[in-house]
Amino acid sequence: IDLVLLVVALDEGVMPQTVEHFEILKMLHIKQGIVVFTKADLVDEDWAELVNDDVDNLVKGTFMEKADRIQVSAYTGKNIDVLKQMIVDKVRAAGARRQEKELFRLPIDRVFTMEGFGTVVTGTLLEGCCQVGQEVELYPTEKTVKIREIQTHGHKVDMAYAGQRTALNLVNIKKDEINRGDVLAAQDSLLKSQFIDAKVQLFSSTDRELRNGDRVHINYGSAQAICKAVLLDKDVLSAGEEAYVQFRFDEPVAVRRNDRFIIRFYSPTITFGGGIVLEAEALKHKRNHEEVIDSLHIKELGTDLEVLELELKEESRYFPVPKILAAKLNWTNQETEEQLEVLVKGKKAVRLSDGSFIHKDYWNEITQYGTELLNQFHKENPISDGMEKEEFKSRILDNFKIRESKKADVLLNEMIKRSITVTMASAIAAAGFNAEYSHELKGMLKDIEDTYLKAGYEIPATDDVIGKFKDKKMAKQIVNDLVKKGTLIKINPGALIHKDNWDKAMGLLKGYFDSHPNISLGDYRDLLGTSRKYAVLFLEYCDQQKITKKQDDVRILVQKSR
Repeated sequence: IDLVLLVVALDEGVMPQTVEHFEILKMLHIKQGIVVFTKADLVDEDWAELVNDDVDNLVKGTFMEKADRIQVSAYTGKNIDVLKQMIVDKVRAAGARRQEKELFRLPIDRVFTMEGFGTVVTGTLLEGCCQVGQEVELYPTEKTVKIREIQTHGHKVDMAYAGQRTALNLVNIKKDEINRGDVLAAQDSLLKSQFIDAKVQLFSSTDRELRNGDRVHINYGSAQAICKAVLLDKDVLSAGEEAYVQFRFDEPVAVRRNDRFIIRFYSPTITFGGGIVLEAEALKHKRNHEEVIDSLHIKELGTDLEVLELELKEESRYFPVPKILAAKLNWTNQETEEQLEVLVKGKKAVRLSDGSFIHKDYWNEITQYGTELLNQFHKENPISDGMEKEEFKSRILDNFKIRESKKADVLLNEMIKRSITVTMASAIAAAGFNAEYSHELKGMLKDIEDTYLKAGYEIPATDDVIGKFKDKKMAKQIVNDLVKKGTLIKINPGALIHKDNWDKAMGLLKGYFDSHPNISLGDYRDLLGTSRKYAVLFLEYCDQQKITKKQDDVRILVQKSR
């Protein structure tokens, strides 16, 4: 509401409903108004002065304390034209509402079916604009519908703008799918929720109290909903008092930050307070939690940048994109992106490669955990190039309870970009780490390599080699490192051969094939001068590597270059 007329009949004066209505006007934070005294033809000047004094007491200290006042009579026509001109002048001075298409929002107060047209809804267009052919979304059901036709004040138009009474003919939806109180809005511009955080104030004139846990009626837009009021910083709220409250609704609602609302007592349904939405999609809070109260204080009184930073900090674990933050803050995408850029430049936010943003504190938590994870891995695995990327990403996802697995790649890429980590093939390492052998480990390395060299073709079981050392974990790492570097060749899961010995075995095999079309198991056993057991291992590995191919009881050469 840009302008209110506070109507007081001069023959009756200020009535109980006048007081109630004025309390509501104060809660809605309307900025300007006109006091209109009606039935001026029925009273004398002395009586009119008494009523004027009553109004003085009513509006003292409020936005209407210095409002223009006028006496009119519908019966005689006194000052009716003057009042009309006052209304026009004040509305012009109020300025235009925001008209960006992405802010479009129309609370539905009536829905019906017109023959030949179908479903029609009406309401006052609060923000933004809409046009014929535009796809919009119905909240809280989140159903997409299309605008077929628009009328404002009885005239067919192509576009409707904020402030106008608007009728929309909708496509792809039936009358019974829409309820009074539903909201039509630009797609993805609202967030439905069953929890909202708010600042609430009770009327100074009420004799009711709001107690923690009370069920109340909330009137917002054109809707009325029932919810439970959880007082976050008090146990009870009395006349004129304020508190932070979380409303927990029976059904989802769709509101925006800074929306105003009215509270009515559950039974009897008496209006006794109102407030402002601070968080339209809130998490469930514990009462008397200092961090929650501080957060709501910023959302109530902070600057746009402070509120955005706080929202980003709270939403970082979901990796919000500008469009989501815009919906939470009731901004346009462009405004949100501009403010996010300010946070990025101020080192308060991090822009990720997929277009999402996180708060710098959340980024620091992730990088600190990742760095500590890698440092611990390097301490336990000093000769390894690093942790496997997939394991590292999995640990990040699990520790921070990140639902979308692709975010691990985004975070890892950002760490590499910022030189927090380095990548080597399939491994990831902390920046500055170099795998190296200590003097002691070099001794273990030589012992293991010598064991395999001396074994020749009669290769030992891997577990037996590792079992000779006191630090079996480190021995296993060294064996794996030798395999990775190609010094040892894994011919089956439990058997490794030194590359020098393998090359000799392959040399004998190649030499045999130079003068023979095939080779039997017995022939190869004799060539190696070993038992059948090891000859089988070698030939089966050659089959797996497609060096040889088994035909009946012999092998033929597949790759002559080998």
